Amino acid sequence: SYSFIEISSRNPLATLNKIDISDIKNIPCILISSKEQLESDKEYYQRVMGFGGEFIFAENLDEGRLFVAGNKGFMPVEDITFTTRKDISIKRIALYRDEKQIKKDYFAFWKKSRTNVYIEEFAEILKKSFDDI
Repeated sequence: SYSFIEISSRNPLATLNKIDISDIKNIPCILISSKEQLESDKEYYQRVMGFGGEFIFAENLDEGRLFVAGNKGFMPVEDITFTTRKDISIKRIALYRDEKQIKKDYFAFWKKSRTNVYIEEFAEILKKSFDDI
């Protein structure tokens, strides 16, 4: 899936169609996370994604988008986000690093010895759901 950010339409960066990760290094990153996952999510976005600066945590997507609409920071999202956004106060922008849009790969795997008809069927349903996006 390809990475995007959602940012307030009032932010000067909202005029861009794509944004490099270095351009948002001084803007707080809004993460949706449970209390149990806060530290591991923060570490992932710092080490793997390369986000620097401050983090603001939201408990759910609605709260995160309220922070974004209020121009409190940007929120990373992916093209597999299943919710429809019709809020004109928020702009979705493609996120780039070194002239390439950031992409995440997802994998489903299981032990070969534990394969059965239900696992195979689940894998096929999962594959189709991602192919349709």
